[in-house]
Amino acid sequence: MDEEKPIDANLLRRMMMGDFSSDSSGFTSSKKLAKSSSPKRKVELDLHFEKLYPSKGNLGSGEKLKLQIDELNHFVKDGRKQGVTSAYVIVGKGDGVLRKEVKKILTQKQIRFSEITNPPYFGNALKVYL
Repeated sequence: MDEEKPIDANLLRRMMMGDFSSDSSGFTSSKKLAKSSSPKRKVELDLHFEKLYPSKGNLGSGEKLKLQIDELNHFVKDGRKQGVTSAYVIVGKGDGVLRKEVKKILTQKQIRFSEITNPPYFGNALKVYL
């Protein structure tokens, strides 16, 4: 591979959500799932724009907000599909525009959420109950 190709953000997100596994058969026995005693992994979405789209910093704030909300919608959809019961959405500090929009969308979708004031988020994240 001589060419440097950009990493597909959707593929990376799917990998982080566990869409791919080392089991190549694609099947998991129900006994295996029921007896799993491994701790649940922490699922979170960081909506900081520079982390989501490092190369699109020149967009206007309205366009950035739209892309962040699209990421939130994909995250909720994928989380429900994967059977995630709770997750963290990091909204940051800023002016609160993103936080207000995220709360509005979650309320419209009838998704319960709470503000996380404890470390490591210190009020910059919401716990979402899918």
